[in-house]
Amino acid sequence: MATNLIKKGVAVTGYDVWAPTLARFVSAGGSSATTPKETVKGVKFVVFMVATAAQILDALFDEENGAILELEKGATVILCSTGPPEYTPNVRRLLNEKGRSDVFLVDAPVSGGTIRAANGTLTILAAGEESALTKGKETLELMAGPNLYVIPGGLGAGTKVKMVHQVLAGIHICMTSEAMGLAASLGVNTKRAFEVLRAGEAMSWMFENRVPHMLVEDKTVYSALNIIVKDMGIVTAGGRSAGFPLFLSSATEQVLASGVSAGLGAIDDAALVSVYLPKDPTLVLKLASASTTAEEDEKKLKIVSQLMAGVHLAAAAEAISLGIEVGLEPKQLYGIIAGAAGNSFMFKERTPQLLSGDWTSTKTIDDIIAEMTESIEEANKLKYPLHLGGTALQLFELVSLRGLGKEPDLAVSRVWAKVER
Repeated sequence: MATNLIKKGVAVTGYDVWAPTLARFVSAGGSSATTPKETVKGVKFVVFMVATAAQILDALFDEENGAILELEKGATVILCSTGPPEYTPNVRRLLNEKGRSDVFLVDAPVSGGTIRAANGTLTILAAGEESALTKGKETLELMAGPNLYVIPGGLGAGTKVKMVHQVLAGIHICMTSEAMGLAASLGVNTKRAFEVLRAGEAMSWMFENRVPHMLVEDKTVYSALNIIVKDMGIVTAGGRSAGFPLFLSSATEQVLASGVSAGLGAIDDAALVSVYLPKDPTLVLKLASASTTAEEDEKKLKIVSQLMAGVHLAAAAEAISLGIEVGLEPKQLYGIIAGAAGNSFMFKERTPQLLSGDWTSTKTIDDIIAEMTESIEEANKLKYPLHLGGTALQLFELVSLRGLGKEPDLAVSRVWAKVER
């Protein structure tokens, strides 16, 4: 993000706890500092991009080296990290308590990964007081381009949108591993599996982004597993705080935690597939050149595709339902996620129907149950775990149990419907 600003003619001073990062930044034309306090001297705009809310509080308020000690009067602070929705209002409170009500504060979590960060096309979800948004607009546009969204609701609203987005991002990352592990266990050529699955209802942004990393021998860490583990913790904590059940998010959190327990936390999250394949963690890579025919693979990939489609449909319903619960405008939420890393075929194509009430699907709840049951039974023959597939099937079966089996498949959203008393 900082290097992108340099390329656009902005003078940037950077600080990071990891020296090699600073060295690369300086070689790209930036200036470096040794503390947050030194970094902010004489500047009007400060962007925080760290892993956790706790790190922001440390970098901003540390008694010896915190940025607050040298923040210019009237400076604009832009918080781009993902944290719980309450953390940005808490930063505002602490600034005011320390006599810095002059500081403009923008809640601006981002999505899009390292490539879009470098290109200045990140999705940025900006919220806060109008005066702060006006101050920060130019800098935000340099980092987001056309992907800057202003979220109504004040500080914390942008983080709420990011929280809902991460419902889908986390589930899709996990489902990518679950699906590719199943394809490999079925003996499918995994390179062919990628091409076939990405072209149909099984597609998700995360699937298209993560699978290529599984198919080559490459230990580059594009996004460490620890990052999405932290984000899913925010999601499930948000659900508990709201008293709102998040079935697939909770199942995803447990799979991700298993990955961390297996020592994968600092490794790229595409390696999560090894949790599903403990006896042969590199099976997906090995089968990228398997000598199978398209005809042999077609039937097996149908099993994988219908499983993914069912999970993605239930995930879309879970995410949108959470967004409505926390007070977000659903049509804006849809527009943001459809253009971000949480997107999937099912989310993009089916959410407008969900929101309009015009459920034109040709499949019923019971149809989805039949398809997912077929997939799960095939996986059971292999003793292959389907954590998300099994959870999604329970959601569809719960809706059928309520007498809605012949309703369109979007009736899965009724799981989260408020009960009238």
